[in-house]
Amino acid sequence: MNLSKEEQKEVIKVMESQMLTLLHGESVKTFEKEFANYIGARYAIAVNSGTAALHIAIAALDIGPGDEVIVPPFTFIASASSILHNNAIPIFADIDDKTYTLDPNSVKKSITNKTRAILPVHLAGISSNLDPLREIASEHDIYIIEDAAQSIGTKYMGKMVGSIGDIGCFSFYPSKNITTGEGGMIVTNDDHLAEQCRLLRHHGEPEWYVYNRLGYNYRMTEIQGAIGRIQLKRINEFIKLRNDNAKYLTNALTNINGIDPPFVPDYCDPAFNYWIGRIHPEIIGMDKNEFIEKFPRSKILYPKPLYQTKLFLEKIAYPKGCPWSCPFYGKEIDYRTLQLPVVEKVTKEIFALDIHPKITKQQLDENIKIMKNLAK
Repeated sequence: MNLSKEEQKEVIKVMESQMLTLLHGESVKTFEKEFANYIGARYAIAVNSGTAALHIAIAALDIGPGDEVIVPPFTFIASASSILHNNAIPIFADIDDKTYTLDPNSVKKSITNKTRAILPVHLAGISSNLDPLREIASEHDIYIIEDAAQSIGTKYMGKMVGSIGDIGCFSFYPSKNITTGEGGMIVTNDDHLAEQCRLLRHHGEPEWYVYNRLGYNYRMTEIQGAIGRIQLKRINEFIKLRNDNAKYLTNALTNINGIDPPFVPDYCDPAFNYWIGRIHPEIIGMDKNEFIEKFPRSKILYPKPLYQTKLFLEKIAYPKGCPWSCPFYGKEIDYRTLQLPVVEKVTKEIFALDIHPKITKQQLDENIKIMKNLAK
């Protein structure tokens, strides 16, 4: 986390006001307006986590039993579990071999008459290729839900990610480009969706003791809102430091045989969250596990596709087999038979490095030295 005395001062102001909830304070409301303005969306709805943002976004679109949502298997579990939380079915499509984001061609093959939405994940500050996905969505009259948890500040074709689909979701977990400790944000340009998201985050209540739909307690606190406002003022500084650190690593490793730096497509202006490297085991003479063991500062990033984890292999969600056994679905799905060749190869070759604003040049140089030695 990169917190300053300015965040501390704002937190103290909130504490002194005695108004700790958004139901009575102003920090969260102001943070929402400022975040919407930064992203270029009409509305922003603050919640208590990025997972809550995804859960609410899907619910606001009335996606539920019997519905399918297409999602990449190379992502954090929340991208897919938020679909399950709404009693809908995650359908995994393969990823692009360079960006590691959803492959539109694989998405096309995954469309069925049950498909209600596509959920692209903007990975580590690199945007998904949204135009082909939007064409598919338009053709089949389905939604685009952007998971931009790792990509606050990333641009696709000059527009901020999260603002391009029907609804976008962000996370403010400590590892993200800005943080509120825990927290998340939903953005949309749609009046109705914004209204539904606000209802869903607060028990379905438009006013006290009036319950218009099933909702949750997913509210962001005033302390989080106060921190978020200051973090947002510093976001350009944070992104520049992360991008500079990523560029420094990439420039040092461009000519190293056996380790590839992140690929940045032409359509993307990145806001790097971390630096994704890729080894070629046949060149460096070791597999990823051996590489990680010799380079403990590197991180294992999504060690296997989500559909190969116990949750999906055994289809563990709600009692009595829901959502898969839901009578509204009426289909059989067996993730054990799913084979997506790109993601299955990528998960055996990918690692990640921290590039956060507090990392030093000495630490970056030490990482470069280790990688050069391992790639010999």
